[in-house]
Amino acid sequence: MRASAALAVLWVALPCAGQPPARNPQVDAILGAIRAPSIEARIRKLASFHTRHTLSRPDSDAQGIGAARRWIKSELDACGKAAGGRLKVELDSFIQPPARRVPKPVEIVNVVATLPGTQAPGRIYVVSGHYDSMPGNVMDPESAAPGADDDASGVAAVMEMACVMAFHRFDATLVFMAVAGEEQGLLGSAHWAEEAKKKGTLPPDLEAKM
Repeated sequence: MRASAALAVLWVALPCAGQPPARNPQVDAILGAIRAPSIEARIRKLASFHTRHTLSRPDSDAQGIGAARRWIKSELDACGKAAGGRLKVELDSFIQPPARRVPKPVEIVNVVATLPGTQAPGRIYVVSGHYDSMPGNVMDPESAAPGADDDASGVAAVMEMACVMAFHRFDATLVFMAVAGEEQGLLGSAHWAEEAKKKGTLPPDLEAKM
C-alpha cells in the first residue's frame, strides 16, 4: 500500500483530533461503584490477623492464615449472594511437600471467585493478589506480619473488584483469586495455573509463560 493511501485509511479510522473517545457506560458504572473506604476497611481487617504466614496456625478464628482465608471467603460469599449468586466462590487447596522455604508438609489454600462469561466462557481473565504475609524472616510463622501493603492492599482491591463486577455480565469469564504461598515461592498461584492447564482452561497468555 502506498504511504499516502495508508495515511488516508488511518485518518478515516481514527477519531477526529480533540474528540474524546466514546465512554463505556458499563465501565463508568463499575468505576463509580468502587469505594475507597471499602478497600481500606478490608486492608485493615487483613492486617489485624497478626500474621498470615503460610506456616501459621490454621485453626484460630482470630489470628493466622486460616482465619484470614475464612474471612476472605465469607466476604466474597456475601458479595456473591448480594449479586444474585452468579459469583461462585471456592477453596482451591493442596498439600505442599517440604521445600526450600517449607520445612514440613503444609496445606495451602487459594480462595477463588469465578464470574462465568455469558458469550465466551472459555476465554478467561484472572486478577489476583496474595493474602499470605511474612516478617523479616520468611521461616518465622509466629512474629507479627500485618502485611498491609504486601499484599493486603492487593487482595482488598481484588475483593472490591469481584464484589462490584459480580453485579454485571461479561462475555468472558472473570476469575478473582486470593492466593497463598507467595512468600514461599508462588506456590498457590503455580498450583492453580497447573490445575487450569490440566483442565484446558488456562488463559493462552499464561500458558505460554509456563
